Amino acid sequence: MSDSSHNDGHNGDNAADRALREGLRTPGLSAEAMQRIRQATQQEWRAVTQAESPEGSRPPNRRWLSLAAAASVAVIAGFLGWNAFMANPADDGAVVGELARSESPGIAESRFLRRDTFLAQGAVLRAGQSFDVRGDSLVALAGGGNLRVARASAFEVVSASAVALERGELYVDIPPGSRGNDRFMVLTPAGEFRHVGTQFAVAIVNGATRLRVREGSVLWHATEGDSTVNAGTEVVIDSRRTLTRRPIPTTGREWAWAESMAPDFEIENRPVMDFLVWFSRETGRKLELADDEARKQTATILMHGTVHGMTTTEALSAVMAATTLRFELPEGAIRVSSARDSKSAT
Repeated sequence: MSDSSHNDGHNGDNAADRALREGLRTPGLSAEAMQRIRQATQQEWRAVTQAESPEGSRPPNRRWLSLAAAASVAVIAGFLGWNAFMANPADDGAVVGELARSESPGIAESRFLRRDTFLAQGAVLRAGQSFDVRGDSLVALAGGGNLRVARASAFEVVSASAVALERGELYVDIPPGSRGNDRFMVLTPAGEFRHVGTQFAVAIVNGATRLRVREGSVLWHATEGDSTVNAGTEVVIDSRRTLTRRPIPTTGREWAWAESMAPDFEIENRPVMDFLVWFSRETGRKLELADDEARKQTATILMHGTVHGMTTTEALSAVMAATTLRFELPEGAIRVSSARDSKSAT
């Protein structure tokens, strides 16, 4: 056989290989589909292993039960193995963040057919893991910002930049400039919610999905199309895909649980202004500096000590008590003034 014919055959083989590889590049199933399959398989497992024989009949054949159980496990293993094979290798085990803090009784990794494992502070959360949140929890995201998850929630880490909420509520806080998380999103039955330099909360309650945007905006991708939801807006999508939209305040009790899980702020040797900007974002209040003296002092006074373990309001009181500045908390704002301005106003 000539060299040219040999090369033609070799090229043909390569073409066949390429075609096969292309055919195998099927997108992995969605997090929602994976969860439905897990639930169906678990129900089947329970039905088999907990089956009771009818009154007066022979007990179920143990060998049949063992084979059925093994078959269920094989289905699960086969599905998970295939899904792992089809998934993007770059996302396999990718780190989304680490547990910074959790209220008792904590957060547990849900592991099928094995005992749940509670996470210690500093534990890493990776793609492919599912979590049962039993106490409000704070996750420091690897790409910047944080994720706060309310007690009685459940979620799965899909990739380094995506989580799937199964029930409960979570709060995403990714400040502008956190480029490592520019595509972070939350997956729900109502679609994908992607941040645009923002703070927002997503909840699944009684089959309905609720989005509340506190700062910035959120890109909502659904089967009906894409839309942008801006700060001060709540959107509710029920199980029939009926949509309700209304304005909401960026302060108040709707955000109280998220504020209680705010990351600790380091005040040592930093100007008071840094703390006030942080307080403003964490509480959704607009910062108002009443006079030139207040502007000067907030920029030049350096703080010392720590406010770890304090609520946002307690921290504000502690910081301001070390200065001659005064503060007020009118509706939706924090107003800071100098002692000179306070005297002139009386």
